[in-house]
Amino acid sequence: MNLPVKTVWHPWFLNGEVGGYTEVYKGDLTFATVREAGHQVPSYQPARALSLIKSFLDGAPLPVTKR
Repeated sequence: MNLPVKTVWHPWFLNGEVGGYTEVYKGDLTFATVREAGHQVPSYQPARALSLIKSFLDGAPLPVTKR
């Protein structure tokens, strides 16, 4: 899509550990991954999936601190 990167590739955290990685592009399009999830994120990593969906619904960025 050739969008300029707004926020470079960085980890997001859940319960003090890396939940996955994310990169934000101009226009606030966010690409996010969920660590150790495979293709069925809610089945393999339900807490991380909930955090990802909650952030999306709240219009908030994924947590980037270990706390």
